[in-house]
Amino acid sequence: MRAVVSVSCNFLFVLLDVTLTTILYIDGTQVRRFLQELNNFDIFTSTIDVWLICLIRACVLLGASTGVARNSTDGPRRVKKLNTAVSVLCMVMVVYAVAKLLLFSEVAVLLGAPWFLSLFAWSCISSLATLGFWKLLCLVKTKRELLVINEEKTKEEEGDDESEASGASIEESNKKENRGSSKATISRLLSYTKEDAGVLGVAFVFLILAALGECFIPYYTGLAVDGIVIQKSMVVFTKVLTCLLATTSFSFAAGIRGGMFNLTFARLNQEIGFFDSNHTGDITSRLTSDTTLVSDLVSQNVNICLRCLVKGVGVCIFMFSLSWKLSLVTFMGFPLVMIVSELYGKYYKRLAREVQDALAKANNIAEETISAMKTVRSFANEDNEVEVYWEKLQHMYKLNKKQALAYVALQVSVLFYGGHLVISDQMTSGNLISFIIYELELGDCMENIGSVYTGLMQGVGAAEKVFEFINRKPLMTREGTMAPDTFKGHVEFKNVSFAFPTRPNSQVLKNVTFALRPGEVTALVGPSGSGKSSCVYLMEHFYAAQSGELLLDGIPIEQYDHNYLHSKVALVGQEPVLFARSIQENIAYGVHEVTMDSVVQAAKAANAHGFITELQSGYNTDAGERGAQLSGGQKQRVAIARALVRNPHLLLMDEATSALDTESEHTVHQALEGAMHNRTILVIAHRLSTIEKAHNIIVLDKGKVSEQGNHKELMAKGGLYFKMVQRQMLGPVPYFAVSIVGHNGGLHNNGKKTDQLMQMSILLINARIT
Repeated sequence: MRAVVSVSCNFLFVLLDVTLTTILYIDGTQVRRFLQELNNFDIFTSTIDVWLICLIRACVLLGASTGVARNSTDGPRRVKKLNTAVSVLCMVMVVYAVAKLLLFSEVAVLLGAPWFLSLFAWSCISSLATLGFWKLLCLVKTKRELLVINEEKTKEEEGDDESEASGASIEESNKKENRGSSKATISRLLSYTKEDAGVLGVAFVFLILAALGECFIPYYTGLAVDGIVIQKSMVVFTKVLTCLLATTSFSFAAGIRGGMFNLTFARLNQEIGFFDSNHTGDITSRLTSDTTLVSDLVSQNVNICLRCLVKGVGVCIFMFSLSWKLSLVTFMGFPLVMIVSELYGKYYKRLAREVQDALAKANNIAEETISAMKTVRSFANEDNEVEVYWEKLQHMYKLNKKQALAYVALQVSVLFYGGHLVISDQMTSGNLISFIIYELELGDCMENIGSVYTGLMQGVGAAEKVFEFINRKPLMTREGTMAPDTFKGHVEFKNVSFAFPTRPNSQVLKNVTFALRPGEVTALVGPSGSGKSSCVYLMEHFYAAQSGELLLDGIPIEQYDHNYLHSKVALVGQEPVLFARSIQENIAYGVHEVTMDSVVQAAKAANAHGFITELQSGYNTDAGERGAQLSGGQKQRVAIARALVRNPHLLLMDEATSALDTESEHTVHQALEGAMHNRTILVIAHRLSTIEKAHNIIVLDKGKVSEQGNHKELMAKGGLYFKMVQRQMLGPVPYFAVSIVGHNGGLHNNGKKTDQLMQMSILLINARIT
């Protein structure tokens, strides 16, 4: 804010404050009141001290405004440093004005005069307004801050995105953005309740009834006490019955009100819809917990806020109707509490944050201790962990005890002054009891309203993460519409390069080119990390290639309809995931209107029918969570059956038989050979027995196609495939062979010896295979 605007506003307010206070003090025309009260000052009957407070306010604002106007470099900074002191001074002025009014009430002087009450009311209002105008001076930008802001604007206009801002101006802008973001998030959350406006209306009606019922209970309690102690009349029973009826109606209305709010805001859980092909179980779990947190916090805090606001207004009305003097004493205590909070607020917040962090760490330690009890016991560290946790609890206890002292002082002052009013017959004992109950109720309302902000901010934080998922635009869109009547299963990679989205600068595939033909089995081999599984992910359209083309029957894969594509392509992974349902349902997963005969035939083809029928419930046996009731080999056979039941034109098997024994693997291979007609099969495996009979073997190395051909062709080449087979069948090259070759001139100098050694290895490998 500009200094000229802030200083001008302060000068105008000082002029208004001094003028209005003076007019109210002299009652318009009694100017001689100044001299009379200066000569005969009495704390109970004089009001000149209230007028002098006005001069103090004027001097404070005029001095600060002059300093800011004359020294725009250091003036605003000094004003900010004195912010706490001025806040305390303004609160003291409010407390003094209220105390002065109570002193006047003891002698009943001029209490009915409008100008008299207006003077005290304006004194309280202007004291609070002084604090506001001081805050206005704190918003004035120094020359340095204005220079930083201008530089940032200039750089933004020039398109310089590499500049970094610093200083208070940037912190302030971040706060404004956060406030704006929080408001937008809350508005968006509340927008989900538009369809439930009728239910919310009913909830508001019962909320008002519940709050009114709570307000009447202390009132009738006081009447009952007066009837018993003072009147000793049968009328007291009527009061008690009325109180009981109000309590019953409150409980009924509160229950309906809570149910209505829960019914409305529970819909938030069902509104969340985020679907991404790359999401993981962790993201799903986080999304579920966050939406639940948002629903609970928003419904609970909106409920509490509205109920406490309505109830607080009613309580204040009843308190002033019972005793306006005690009410002033009560509200006079609030500025005192604010003064304490202002003086020790930052210190208290820091301590509270440290205690919360310490408690969180202690809870984590306790959780770790319970989950790893054997380890803790082995080091005999139980007593130390308990001692640390106990120290943190004691720290929190002492902190809460200090905080409670301010509220205890307020309660003592109310009881003392209330007892004085009862003794002097200015109020009854029943009204005092009612007032004390109302005071407790008001304190609960204010405390609950104060906690609503924290709860809402927690809900806003969780909602922002949820909305981040909702607003996220998937990197891959499912806009494909191709669904041809015929699908042959011809796959072609053309100069495909790919990197995972989490590692965009680390390419897994580099200009890969190969083809899969219908009616053939193609094996994809290579060292770990060479990109074999990445090729499968691309054919499943889990990810999109960075460059190049992946064609199915000559059509780019992204042009196919999602459901159509996955009805023609089936994948059996190395670690198949089964669901907590029957084996039959797992095999038929994702296939609509599949017959039991088809399920059985697929199970037989996968060599799973035998062990399934031996189970107690057969195909109705529950597989358990993630297939926990089955062994690794059984899960893989069920997963193979799940792929075969779809009758896919393109079958992808990523280490699908790695957990099978030799006999089961042989049976599955025979089934695949029988189902090979007009079907494209891609096999990723390390076992030689799995890949040697493939029509075409593609060898990947470091994301590139190193070589390809059938088994005999690749063995004859003596390249990477030959070395892999050699390691698997024979282990490392014998030392004596290497020594012979080296002794005769080495691999580089004696090609004949090298060829002889290679031929000998091929003969040994073929002998092992046969």
